[in-house]
Amino acid sequence: MKTPASDHDDSPHLDVAQLARRWKTTPGAIYIARHRGKAPAGFKRGVKVLFPLDQVLAFEAAQMAGDRPSHRGTTVEHRPAEALRARRSRKPATT
Repeated sequence: MKTPASDHDDSPHLDVAQLARRWKTTPGAIYIARHRGKAPAGFKRGVKVLFPLDQVLAFEAAQMAGDRPSHRGTTVEHRPAEALRARRSRKPATT
């Protein structure tokens, strides 16, 4: 006899909880990402939101393709500022 959790293992869709576990985040974050358009295409089936697995895989591949390595600290724009020099006093010099 199958358990309720294993009923979805052969499904070509992920629900919000499964996608959240896959991405190691919360279901709330998935709903927010979906609302902002930063999640794979999904559809509602009753009260559940389902994401086709092929859409999830395509979305993840696109995210990976657009991710570039960080070069922070290696370019002039990202180097830390040099230490500030002490200002010269504006007092007139006495001789």
